[in-house]
Formats: sequence, C-alpha cells, structure tokens
Amino acid sequence: MTDAWDPSVPSHKELAHLLEIGNGIPEMRPLRDARKAFTSVGLKIEHEEDLAERPDAVPWYYPLEGDLRKAQTPWDLVMVWRTSWSGKIVTHTGLRFLEMLGLVPKGTWEVCETLKIAGDALVKGGQTKVSRWSRWHGTVTDGPTAVHADVPGDLSQAVGGVTQ
Repeated sequence: MTDAWDPSVPSHKELAHLLEIGNGIPEMRPLRDARKAFTSVGLKIEHEEDLAERPDAVPWYYPLEGDLRKAQTPWDLVMVWRTSWSGKIVTHTGLRFLEMLGLVPKGTWEVCETLKIAGDALVKGGQTKVSRWSRWHGTVTDGPTAVHADVPGDLSQAVGGVTQ
C-alpha cells in the first residue's frame, strides 16, 4: 500500500481487504513498513521511486481496467477486452460451462471469481493511488551498515554475500 493508504479510512481498509482476498495475501502492508524493515536489518535506502507515478498517457493498470480505448496494439485489444464487461461475461460464462461439462477442474470458476475481485481492486487502488502492485515501487539500498545479534554471521552472508 502506498503512503496515501490510511487504515482508519473505511474505503482504504476495504480496498486492502479486497486485495488480500483476490491475491491470496495474508496482510497488505504499507510502504513505511518496508522502509522500516530495510533499516532494521542495517540497509540504507539510497533511492526509492514509485514507477507508477512517472508521466504516462496510459496508466499501469490499463490491461485490468477493460477500457478498449487504451489498447495500444492488436494483442492489447484482446488482453484489454478480457477484462471489459463483455469479456468478463463471455469468459466467466464459458468457464462455468466448461466446469459443468467436466473439461476444467471443479472450483475453477470460483478461482476466476476471486481473480476478478483482485483485478477490480488493483484498478481501484491504481485510480485512487492508494495501492500499487509491488513491482511498481523500486528501492535501491546500500548496506549492510550494522551487524545484528539476531542474524547469524554478518548480514552480507545472510543475503548471499552481496554488498556494495
């Protein structure tokens, strides 16, 4: 969750819950917790950037949004259509039919419904800037700057010996 996320705001809390359900995540945590984890193990944050905040005419969540006007290539058109209202109807009805025929395992339709929750929540999080999928937040660290008693040996060995 971005720094804009506030657990005391009911809509923010609901969004986090939908992301947890849809993506099978036990608990969504804010970026400030990630920063705290980096520094608690002796890493110094040199640079961090929310790549989703870079200026772009098309937002990162466009394939999940279902807005055909944002498709950039013929393949994009197919990808975006799958998440449009008509694409969801066709996909989910077809999947339900295949499940009834026994051509896909029982429970596949329920998994697809859960993934629909995930997609919708990711779009809402992107639109409100309350959440990003983790690959959109880049962090460059330098370290370790300290050795902790709870980490066997020094921290560089604990992370595969990679240090700067």
